[in-house]
Amino acid sequence: MRKRASHETTTPSARHGAPASCQTGFAQEEWEIAAIAIREWMTHNNPESFAMPATSGYQWKHLFLPHGTLLRTIFNGKNYHCLVDGDRIHYNGEEVSPSGFANAVGGIHRNAWKVVWILFPNSPTWKLAAAMRLKRKSSGKSC
Repeated sequence: MRKRASHETTTPSARHGAPASCQTGFAQEEWEIAAIAIREWMTHNNPESFAMPATSGYQWKHLFLPHGTLLRTIFNGKNYHCLVDGDRIHYNGEEVSPSGFANAVGGIHRNAWKVVWILFPNSPTWKLAAAMRLKRKSSGKSC
């Protein structure tokens, strides 16, 4: 059995405190309830409100670093950071590669895959670049 609506209504079909629908006793007609539900669903599920995939960023071998990604390396106990801005990586006002960043901080011969940590946009954790590098399949042939 359906409950009868209270006399507090805000719909156009409700008049003078009487239920909107004599058949159901609800404060709103069923079509009004459906229209409100559809309108609310469309507002919360608007395609324009969904995040679009990153279209700009830096391609580092097989690893894509989207715009806004932070890179960090540590040298002599101090943290150094750089930022992916559009399709480039900037460190101290200069455009660099991940290797260029690692070597600018700690001198030459540093393997960026082993010393650069990455923080992707909207990610709470730093990840070592080497952990995200694609594993190469062995080239051994089995005849």
